[in-house]
Amino acid sequence: MDVIVAAGAQLAAKDATSTIPIVSTAGSDPVKSGVVSSLSRPGGNLTGVNTFTVGFDAKRLELIRELLPRADAIAFLVNPTFVRAEPALGYDRLE
Repeated sequence: MDVIVAAGAQLAAKDATSTIPIVSTAGSDPVKSGVVSSLSRPGGNLTGVNTFTVGFDAKRLELIRELLPRADAIAFLVNPTFVRAEPALGYDRLE
């Protein structure tokens, strides 16, 4: 195998090999999930792209409120075990 493309399984791929290049196509914060030690010096055999869109959750809810001003309730479903869930868990009510 020449390369591993990991979409959501970066940690498993990293645990499987330290010599085959791993390209991450999606995923959570690579530092928080333990895939790399730091963004500035990740080291190892993993590379890829991360969009870090977690900070936009409040803005998304604000736009929904503008589009649906008469909505009585807006649900925001979050998997609390997902590594990127922590910032989203604080948005339980938009007023």
